[in-house]
Amino acid sequence: MGGSSFSSPLMQASSIATAVTVFFGFFLDGAESLTTHPSEARAINSVFKKWGISAKPNIWNISGEPCSGEAINNAASLLDRKYNPFIKCDCSNDETCHITGLMVNELVVGEIPEELWNLTYLSHLNLNYNHLTGSLSPAVGNLTRMKYLVLGFNALSGELPKELGNLTELLSLGLGKTNFSGSIPSELGNLVKLKKLHIDSSGLSGQIPPTFANLINLERVWASDVELTGKIPDFIGNWSKLTLLKLQGNSFEGKIPSSFSNLKSLTDLDLSFNSITGQIPESLFNLSSLSSLFLGNNKLSRPIPTQISQSLLNIDLSYNNLSGRLPSWPN
Repeated sequence: MGGSSFSSPLMQASSIATAVTVFFGFFLDGAESLTTHPSEARAINSVFKKWGISAKPNIWNISGEPCSGEAINNAASLLDRKYNPFIKCDCSNDETCHITGLMVNELVVGEIPEELWNLTYLSHLNLNYNHLTGSLSPAVGNLTRMKYLVLGFNALSGELPKELGNLTELLSLGLGKTNFSGSIPSELGNLVKLKKLHIDSSGLSGQIPPTFANLINLERVWASDVELTGKIPDFIGNWSKLTLLKLQGNSFEGKIPSSFSNLKSLTDLDLSFNSITGQIPESLFNLSSLSSLFLGNNKLSRPIPTQISQSLLNIDLSYNNLSGRLPSWPN
């Protein structure tokens, strides 16, 4: 029967099993044998299917494995738009890869799928510049490993869920240029590691919650055109690491807190287009790091301070009720 061409059923089964193992195992040698955690693979595939997008060929998701290619390349960055859309994975446990980063920009129209909140190993999520609609689910609170959350430049609406306060590892929160409504949840005061807060033109309103006194690690705050009301809180003077504070275009009233004299690291301060009254604290003109001071279009009155720090290069006090002249800049 031509024994050289004969193969037993056992041999055939062995060959098929080997082929199946190689195909579904996605390269079995070394680090490339790692696979994405099954629940996370299902979640990311479902999210991309609902959004009608897919990974770029030969970049990641190679052979149907999400954590492959550039997704496991430490040199590849979520900030590099050439990979958009892109995920990053952590395979350090030598058995299973977890999806830790997701970037999708300028690609999506529609709501955020609920499956996204199952990616609980995410530490970076950047969904800027899409046309996302609907509300932000309370399930966002599941992402307790999150460090960088950026949802700006979208049409997201509704009130911010208080569950955002669960993200206590958060370093940066970007919600600017959105259509949210209601007040800032007091639970955001739990984000004590937060360094950057961007809520410009987000639709939020009301007073800055007293719990924000806890946010002493803030370095940069953009909160312009948000209809914030009441007095500017004194506790902002305890945000000693603050380098930039922009609160223009709100409805603040009352005086500029004298505690601002403690903001020794502040380089940019913009409180213009509010209803702030009283005298400008002379200490603002003598903060050693302050280079830009914008207080125009308020109801400030009384004499202008007579001393100006050498660091202060840009000043706008227009459209107030001030008296006196601005002193000459020191040589």
